[in-house]
Amino acid sequence: MMRSFVRRWYVIVVAGGAALACSDRREAPKVPLAKGVVDNSNPVDAAAAHALLGPAAKAALDSGNVLFRKKAYTAALAQYRAASALAPQHSAPLFGIYMVARATNNPAMADSALAGIRLRSGAMTPAPHALTDTALRRIHENFRKTPSAG
Repeated sequence: MMRSFVRRWYVIVVAGGAALACSDRREAPKVPLAKGVVDNSNPVDAAAAHALLGPAAKAALDSGNVLFRKKAYTAALAQYRAASALAPQHSAPLFGIYMVARATNNPAMADSALAGIRLRSGAMTPAPHALTDTALRRIHENFRKTPSAG
């Protein structure tokens, strides 16, 4: 009786250790800034990114995120635009605008937001192999037509 109890606990402990050892750790997201891509896992870079987004802009961005999750896209767009005006050097509000544009099927606004993100992240000149706007629109249309995009 005691041996089966010990075996059971041994199996549980070994399985738990294996699960922890094989766990999938996600990388911290990267925030594009005017000087390049910032690593959020570095506390100094994360603090610098947060400093660019002041408290009022952060509040507007957070409000926009909540409204976006509730599918109140018009109100979310207004909050993202307010955050963009309060933090003109940060690209996070423009990403919110891009997400609203995608959700409301507005490719012109999505393209404009992506152009702003590229501008704010310092990628003002396109690479020689960069896709054209027409090619990006075609890819976007094909993505929308796939069943998994829903």
